[in-house]
Amino acid sequence: MSQTITQLQQLTEFLQTSLQGAIHTNNIDAWQERGTLHGIGDDRGQDGYAIAKWKYTAVIAIEKFPHRRVNPYNLLALISAFLIDSDWERGNFGLDDPAIEIDVVSSDDATIMIDVQLIDDIELIPNDNGPILFNGARYHVSLAPISIAEDVDVDVKGQS
Repeated sequence: MSQTITQLQQLTEFLQTSLQGAIHTNNIDAWQERGTLHGIGDDRGQDGYAIAKWKYTAVIAIEKFPHRRVNPYNLLALISAFLIDSDWERGNFGLDDPAIEIDVVSSDDATIMIDVQLIDDIELIPNDNGPILFNGARYHVSLAPISIAEDVDVDVKGQS
């Protein structure tokens, strides 16, 4: 299995796709800052574990944003729509609302800095050659598989 895609990667790809034609891919950069690691160690079954949550400030920088050709409120709406549609439990983890700085560079271009707090699950699955030693076994980082029952048989005794 491959490593999971981060929420920052998802958001950045969404913005690149949504703004395609208005801004060049080379004009969007993204990185993580000021992270906090919260260890949890929840057993996910099938030998998979949710080992931690990684809470961080995601920074997305957009250069040469054509603020006269593309309404900047469209960008704000895209960010909000993505966060709402993603159904991440932002309130449960105390994630701040996005902070956005707009620096008008010329009559045609602006540089936009977006700071948004995100949280990623760090999960482990067994791998004999994995780099992570945990509970005496080897693992690698990936989404832990979760089995969901498709059928349930219920035997209720004492009811007629």
